[in-house]
Amino acid sequence: MIWALLAILGVPIWLIVGALTAAIVSRRRFKAQPGVFRLKLRDPDQERWPRRSAYGRVIHDVLVINSGVALVHTTVRGVDRVRDHQLRAPIAGLDEAETFELTFDDESRTLVAVDPAAAAQIRSMDRAAARDVVPPAST
Repeated sequence: MIWALLAILGVPIWLIVGALTAAIVSRRRFKAQPGVFRLKLRDPDQERWPRRSAYGRVIHDVLVINSGVALVHTTVRGVDRVRDHQLRAPIAGLDEAETFELTFDDESRTLVAVDPAAAAQIRSMDRAAARDVVPPAST
């Protein structure tokens, strides 16, 4: 009788262990890809940075944000403008973070905090600065 009860309870436990293992493996593989960096996002009107981090990567002028336990929640946002933002308080989980204000294609804004190593990738998305560059005149 006890063996039947353990067998019935054992199947759900192994399913949970398997799902957690798959989530951990998926997360590690994603973070190991080139160009992936840790970031935190917040609304400009909010006072605090969120506790949880997300991971992002830059593809041309698009910010791809992955979040969630297995990093399977994906958000894709086209970035129009990038402005440096003064850091007012330390951000948990990001040592020496640099902050930026991003303006997206739909004119919505957000603040993003990244490690200094990823700051160049964030700055490279500034389409407004690229539009302001006048190509040299041909002679």
